[in-house]
Amino acid sequence: MRRWVKVVIWTVVFAACAGAGAYVAAHTNPFPPGVEDPGARPTSPTTSSTPTPQRWDLVMNSATRHDLHVGGSCRSGWRTTGVVTLLPDGSITGRASARLEGWSCDFPVAQVQTRTVQLSVAGRASGGQIDLRFIEEAVAPTGSQDLGGFTATLHLLAPSLEVPGNHGDSLERASRPDGDLGRYVNDSKVQLNCASAC
Repeated sequence: MRRWVKVVIWTVVFAACAGAGAYVAAHTNPFPPGVEDPGARPTSPTTSSTPTPQRWDLVMNSATRHDLHVGGSCRSGWRTTGVVTLLPDGSITGRASARLEGWSCDFPVAQVQTRTVQLSVAGRASGGQIDLRFIEEAVAPTGSQDLGGFTATLHLLAPSLEVPGNHGDSLERASRPDGDLGRYVNDSKVQLNCASAC
């Protein structure tokens, strides 16, 4: 038999085998029912459900007073603004700045009146209610005194705000003795407004 005839026959045989193998592979399932294809990929993308922290704008207006036992008083007005963050675990953290809007005393004073107070804010949220606490961090000018009682009563304020929607407000009063038969009084209105992710 001639060589070129052998080449043709073998080429036809190989082509027939390849075609038969392709047909069988295309019409059979290599993974029987119940066996998962290890190379399979999910058809729908998975999404992360990590909660996003909420940001709330804080505004507090305070009217404070220091009544002296010898008579007379010093008064001051403050506006506090800042941002608090409500974390997914319910804890709250934030920063705020209080600025003096006006002050007066019934008598001459030599002390330098505090103009700004830097605060940190802490608290917790649960069931549509936000509880806040304020911590004084620094005052300016350095070495000044708050004659009207804002810094003396700030740590006593403990507002609990109902926030069924994106807003909550609360009227708060704090009062304490000054240690010299006088008294500090603080009347504040605290407001929270949702800024993001609420």
